[in-house]
Amino acid sequence: MRCLAARPSAAVKAQAWAQVVESDQLSNALVEATIAGFGQASQRELLAPYAEKYFAAIERVWSERSIQIGMHVVRGLFPSLQDSPATLEATDAWLAAHEGAAPALRRLVLEARDDLARALRAQACDRAAGD
Repeated sequence: MRCLAARPSAAVKAQAWAQVVESDQLSNALVEATIAGFGQASQRELLAPYAEKYFAAIERVWSERSIQIGMHVVRGLFPSLQDSPATLEATDAWLAAHEGAAPALRRLVLEARDDLARALRAQACDRAAGD
């Protein structure tokens, strides 16, 4: 599943997303493998449309699926590969709009947000050092 989801195709990404987020037919191991293949750094353009979809889906996935699947989806599909201030803004907007979301869900989103913020700060330092 990992290799199948890693293929550089919009149709492949849509199918992988549907299998993981919209369906509950995959086992925990197959969900994990599909997510691992889905997010490829060299495929940022293909992944860009899923940032908005991620924030629209995570609360539903969290409430409808097992804790293990919920954790895989929230951690694994966080749009960190978009590594932009816009992703931070979208994360902050989701957190502000979902103050009543499950505490564990909010914690996972906050942790992913903080990881992205650290990465962006490190990139800025690297750029400044290169000047």
